[in-house]
This record gives sequence, structure tokens and C-alpha cells, in this order.
Amino acid sequence: MIIKDVSAAELEIMIKFWEADKPTTIKDVWHAIGENKWTYQTVQTFVNRLHMKGFIEMVGKRVRSFEYVPCVTRAEYLALTKGHIFNGTPGASIADLMKAFYANGNVKPSDIDEIEAWIKEIKG
Repeated sequence: MIIKDVSAAELEIMIKFWEADKPTTIKDVWHAIGENKWTYQTVQTFVNRLHMKGFIEMVGKRVRSFEYVPCVTRAEYLALTKGHIFNGTPGASIADLMKAFYANGNVKPSDIDEIEAWIKEIKG
């Protein structure tokens, strides 16, 4: 898979595809984001860019609208993009990233439980 940069706006669109967890139209995404944030045409442009970059694919058609699904999961995207941050960056580590998430209040107790269980599993 070729990884290309995704803008913050494109990532916001991508998140809506991940949250939908089913084939989704541009109109569905536009409604999910909030119709007052961007015009339909702006959302359509972002969806087309994500499609051209290979992050989503067309899987069908509903009435007159194409349906799209993600080609990469949220976890795969995070692993690939966070990996780029750490490659060759002195002092950067997964532990630093997790500490920053925790310090910013982005870690729930259930996340910690899940990480602990995963660490136990991989340590054997």
C-alpha cells in the first residue's frame, strides 16, 4: 500500500468512513460532519482525493450516489503514520506518545486495561 499525506480535513472525512462501518455515500458523510461546516462540493472534493490516494474505494451505487468503504483501518493508518514520526526522530518513542496521550486526557481506564492485556499476551 502506498502511504500518502492526508490533510486534517481529509482525515476528518476518513474518520466518518471508519465510524460508519458500512458502505457510505458522500451525502452520508456530509450529513455526519454537519452540513453547515462544508458545502457538499467540498466534501465531494475531499472524498475524491481520498479515493485517488487509495484510502477509500467505490463498492457500489445507491440511487445516483457512489458508495465508498475504507481500504485501510483506523489502526493500520495510525500504525503507519505514527511509525513515520518515530523513524529517525531522536528521543521519540511509543512510550513518549502514550505518555502524551495520557497527559492530555486522551486515555480511558479501559484503554489501559486493553494495553496491559495486550502486553501480557505478546510477552507470553
